[in-house]
Amino acid sequence: MTELDALQSALARLHEAVYGYGLAGAHLHRALRSVAAVRLRETQVLRDAVAAQVDRSGGTPTPAAPAYTPPTPVVDAASAADLLADIEAASAGAAWDLVAASGPDTSSRRLAVGWLSSAARAGFGWRAVAQTVTGASATMPFGPSLPGQPG
Repeated sequence: MTELDALQSALARLHEAVYGYGLAGAHLHRALRSVAAVRLRETQVLRDAVAAQVDRSGGTPTPAAPAYTPPTPVVDAASAADLLADIEAASAGAAWDLVAASGPDTSSRRLAVGWLSSAARAGFGWRAVAQTVTGASATMPFGPSLPGQPG
């Protein structure tokens, strides 16, 4: 896989992630919706950076599809969190592919390493939420610290 191929694949995955955050956000409770909104904005910024990198690499950025079908129906906070955990896992995979396809000390590699880290952290948080959402309350394992460490 070339670096440009990996960038285009990453961009397609980010388009899907932006759509998924919008879909899932409608099913989250207020506090989790705020967390999702922050992550959505981060994903939009990353998507725009990857699109710019595609352009700088001589490609035409892959456009977003009009809609995406989630792998399972999103009907409540738990299924929304499951979708977001799956989106972040797929994002981490796309980020890893971009790391592998890009050269050392390149802007694509730096972008991908940061994305890989943020996707892993967000995926862990959403998976924990999906497992603990009950009624109107949920634990919020998101934050700058490592799991098990004080926030």
